[in-house]
Parts: sequence; structure tokens; C-alpha cells
Amino acid sequence: MPFTVSQGIRRAILDDAPAILSIFQQCDLFDSSGHRQLNIGLLDVIDWLESATDKHPMFVLEEQGDVIAWCSIEPFYGLPAFDSASEISLYVLPTQHRKGLGTALFHYLEKERHHIGFTHLIAYIYASNLESQGFFKRQGFEQWGLLPNIAQNEQIKEDVFIVGREF
Repeated sequence: MPFTVSQGIRRAILDDAPAILSIFQQCDLFDSSGHRQLNIGLLDVIDWLESATDKHPMFVLEEQGDVIAWCSIEPFYGLPAFDSASEISLYVLPTQHRKGLGTALFHYLEKERHHIGFTHLIAYIYASNLESQGFFKRQGFEQWGLLPNIAQNEQIKEDVFIVGREF
């Protein structure tokens, strides 16, 4: 049975930080060596949560009291001309993929977009992350740019796609 928008989507709170970090770490496909995850820790996630606002919120989706997905809307660029554009980050626990959870979160954002105040959403996706590329394409996003070899760790250089959608 598909997940409905009314089930389990709420604003993230500080108590959600460990689950948000765990989901992020499990979904970071670029981190084949484990080194990138060392750079993102619980204090970073707490900072994300503390900097969330009505215009740039963070939401979680929970099932039976467990956070299984999250998304955030962040400023796209620091100039006033870009205030109606936001960056979206969306992560679903890998064991919960293909259950419609990402789509439920995205549809919730669509429904709330006038309250949040965005007219454009932009996402950055690793070239190797075909699942995320497919997800955002199904949500109506198009490729707006390419950042060649911009993502690097000790073993890998990877392109990052910029995808976007205007509402």
C-alpha cells in the first residue's frame, strides 16, 4: 500500500538528529571509502536542524515512531534575486526504497510550496546515482547543469548534475 501524505510527515526536531545522520550516511553512495562520512557528524545535523526556518524547513517521515526518510529545503544562493529558488535534499532509508516514501515527501512539499515560498527547486545529484536521477525526473525535474569532476575523494572523481524544476 503506498504511503499517503497525511501519514507520518512532520517538521524535524533535534531528537531526530541521530536518525537523520544515519539515513544520510547510508545513502551517501559517493562515500565508497568511508572518509566523507567522517566529515559529517551529529553536530552538523544539529546545525542543519537549528538553522531550519519556515521558508527553509526540514521534514521527516516516520513510520511506527521511526524516522525512515527526511528532506530539507535550503537557500539556493545568497542573493535576494534567488530568494524564491531553493535547494532540495531528500533521503530515504535504503531498506525503505521503492515504497513511495520519497514521492510522498515530495508531494507534501508541492502541496506546501506556497506556504514555504519557493517557485523553483534545485537538486545536486552525483552522476553515478541513477536512482536519484530517475526519482527527480519522475517528479518533473530537468537537467539544468553539469559540474564535471567536482566531487572528489581519495579514490574517485565524479560529475554532479544540477537538476531543477519550476513550479
